[in-house]
Amino acid sequence: MGKKAKYETHRYVGIPVIEDDNGGYQFKRDADGGVKVHTWRIGKHTKGKFDRPGQLLMTENHLMVMILEELPLAFKDRHSVVPMQRFLTVHASDQLLKDGQHILAKQ
Repeated sequence: MGKKAKYETHRYVGIPVIEDDNGGYQFKRDADGGVKVHTWRIGKHTKGKFDRPGQLLMTENHLMVMILEELPLAFKDRHSVVPMQRFLTVHASDQLLKDGQHILAKQ
């Protein structure tokens, strides 16, 4: 048997979102009304492609997340970040992305 093939690895910083009554997206808030920034990574079987910030991804637990930024991730470090399931083809509003980037900048 030869070496295992490596796959491209990146990590994605994002905020979980829920669909609102108008067909748009809002931040998923915790019990205290807060919003949490988390990180996921491409997995070996991740479907879809990253397009741009504001795009949504689906986690392995079926949580929708608005991507704020894509960052490099060394292949050897991939197990330190939770894998995602797939990129979705939808994007959050420009305003929600702007609000999310503001939250990220304050952390």
